[in-house]
Amino acid sequence: MRLSTAGFVVALVLLLASCRSARRNSAPYPGEQYRSLPEVASPISAIVLPVTLSARDLVQMLNQRVQGLLYEDNSFTDNGNDGLMLRLWRTRPFEVDISSQTIRYRVPLKIWAKQQVLFGAAEAEGELQLGLKTNFSLQPDWSLRTQTTVEFHEWLSAPMLKTALGDINIQPLANLMLSRSRTTLSQSLDRLVSQQLSLRPYAQMAWDALQKPVLLDTTQQLWVKTTPVAIGMTPLVAAGDALRTTLFVECYNEAMLGERPVFRPNSTLPDLRLLSEAPDGFQLRLTTVVPFAEAERLARSMVVGQTFASGKKQVTVQNLRLWGNGDRLVVNTAMSGAFNGDIYLVGKPVLNVAKNRIEVAELEFHAETRNFLHRTAAWLFSSAFRRRVGEALVFPLDEDLQALRTSAQQALQQYVIQPGVVLTGTVDTLAVERTFITPSGIRADLYSKGRLRLNIRGWQ
Repeated sequence: MRLSTAGFVVALVLLLASCRSARRNSAPYPGEQYRSLPEVASPISAIVLPVTLSARDLVQMLNQRVQGLLYEDNSFTDNGNDGLMLRLWRTRPFEVDISSQTIRYRVPLKIWAKQQVLFGAAEAEGELQLGLKTNFSLQPDWSLRTQTTVEFHEWLSAPMLKTALGDINIQPLANLMLSRSRTTLSQSLDRLVSQQLSLRPYAQMAWDALQKPVLLDTTQQLWVKTTPVAIGMTPLVAAGDALRTTLFVECYNEAMLGERPVFRPNSTLPDLRLLSEAPDGFQLRLTTVVPFAEAERLARSMVVGQTFASGKKQVTVQNLRLWGNGDRLVVNTAMSGAFNGDIYLVGKPVLNVAKNRIEVAELEFHAETRNFLHRTAAWLFSSAFRRRVGEALVFPLDEDLQALRTSAQQALQQYVIQPGVVLTGTVDTLAVERTFITPSGIRADLYSKGRLRLNIRGWQ
């Protein structure tokens, strides 16, 4: 009876010792918490549209559209009973000179006039050249306000009065008739010029074309969607034989991967804003995320099953989990061996753009884990263990950021949005804006900066 009792006591002591050695003794749990995403205003970008209207093109356009009968007044009582009938035809091409905010042009005309005089009515025909000056200014509604005046006239063939006795040179009388008709003629030419020099159709074309999503990378299916918010223009400036200006569209740009994004175009062209100079440069935000499940899979493949020793004591990593705690990544390692339990490390995720991966910097034992190990297993403070875990916390991105940049640069050499509308530009930089932790994984936001230019056929 005594032997059996003694044996039972010994067995119980051994069992308790065995249970004590196998008991899990984990560091305090640091908790899981996530900060709300910081509100960051989307960057405003500017897409530049340089415009050159050559005098040669302008003259060609006017000569094509302004032909034949330009002006006709068949009543003596029109224009305040001026007693004048007048018809003007264009006979030769226009000649145009542009300086500052003024267009000067010479218009060769054939003239027929009939003026009431004391003895009835005098009818004359002749050919002359009018010297005209048009001052112009753009209005907020994209209309062109013009003010045309007749500076001089020069007879190419003397006006002749038709009589039964023959033709009589009546140049002084014809000069008087022209002087009386200058205001009416100038107003008619104002309407004609303002119609031919409208920029609104080109601005509307640019506004509509920019809203269509652009596929910058076919492999990764990287789309850029532009939302224009304002459009402006620098003053028209004469340069040589041309008029130069710059249209610019202020917009927001979004980048997304996958299917072509759905968009609803805004067809309302806003009022024109006039600025002394056009801004330059666009900014594009690109977001990339490494899900926790993928990050854990990669890290486990590197450290689970690894054994670390200190003297006669050793531990083996059985499992690894990741989650967020504020702006830090928590690394939970489950250990077995001389120490059974969980310990926690924390570090800050950073994006290494050059190596196209997310890494964890400043990796240290969690403060409460450090205090716990000081009391129970200080030998676990192994630089080899921390270094090995740090090496496992490297997460390649699915999208190669530098490859995306290169592909986008190639696409922007000449990207045809639609026939006659071509987008060109450069991608100058790709920089990290911020890296933070969300409930679903590790997220990084990047900025791509560069310049964009939209060219519309017909503009130089």
